[in-house]
Amino acid sequence: MLSRRPDTRPRCCKLSAVQSKTPRNASSRVSKPASLVDALLRRRVVFVTGKGGTGKTTITAALALLAARAGKRVLAVDVEARGDLAAALGMRSAGPKPQVAQRNVSVIELSNVESFQEYLNIFFKIPRLTRSTPLGRIFDFIATSVPGPRDMLVVGKIAYEESRRDNGRPVWDLIVVDSAASGHAISHLAAPKALLSLVHGGMIAGQVERVEMLVRDDRRCTAVVCALPEELPVQEAIELHDRLRAEAEVSVTACVLNRAFTVSVPAAEKRLAEALAGATHADAVRKRLGGSSQPLLESSELASQLHQKSVAHARVLRSNVPVPLVLVPLQTSRPGLATTRLVADDIGGALQ
Repeated sequence: MLSRRPDTRPRCCKLSAVQSKTPRNASSRVSKPASLVDALLRRRVVFVTGKGGTGKTTITAALALLAARAGKRVLAVDVEARGDLAAALGMRSAGPKPQVAQRNVSVIELSNVESFQEYLNIFFKIPRLTRSTPLGRIFDFIATSVPGPRDMLVVGKIAYEESRRDNGRPVWDLIVVDSAASGHAISHLAAPKALLSLVHGGMIAGQVERVEMLVRDDRRCTAVVCALPEELPVQEAIELHDRLRAEAEVSVTACVLNRAFTVSVPAAEKRLAEALAGATHADAVRKRLGGSSQPLLESSELASQLHQKSVAHARVLRSNVPVPLVLVPLQTSRPGLATTRLVADDIGGALQ
């Protein structure tokens, strides 16, 4: 058994990576931005999770592109099979078999039923069963309705892909997983540990133990927690970090504060906006600008508030999560391959 270890700036800006404050008793080692990216790409499996809506799909896709640029063969896994990860990598849709999305990047969407059928075929030589047969309906119920086996299928399929070899070389150099949101991700990652308490001996116990060893091996597997500069996502990210380590015994390498407003509004710009809005010759200013200058003042005030909010939430995360905090600037474009590439550029910029 393996040992348990335990600015929004303009669009052209680089990633802002901030070192967290580590409690005296924390076992996590804070890395510099360059070593942080390197630490992620050295792993075999990276689970990206967080509260729903925090942009974890885009972060997953960006990490996949970044790894592919480094020459790695990457498998991007969509746990919830909604098609969002495929879209973020420029595909219309994916399926239960790996499909090439970009150079060195393939995408797979997990299906509990397909994973269960594959498991039965590989390990027990049971042929594919139609869902209309009595035995097929039983297997369908186990795969989709019983929590333990269902959760185990998710992480078990990922472990199977990690173990695949081609002429002795791993088929995938890195597997990046767009995990389920928070609590569901914990259920998936803690499933091997829970099943080991129920299954003793035999082929199934051995397989479950190998999956658990992968999940708990900090050299091969880690997690990235995503948050937004808002109170609830930040609080959930803090709780998720603690639960990942305590319940699933999975290491956490980084916390991402996504859509952060990292540019502060200069005092001179504020004064100018205030002066224009309150000008004595307001009519002349309006005529010169072709409209009221009030929106300029309101935009300046909004930008200042968003920046202060991002700074405050970043401070909370740094104080409560003992891993490096990465700020990813706010993107105004819609999710898709173009946005994914911009985020990958931001993350890759931390290396320079």
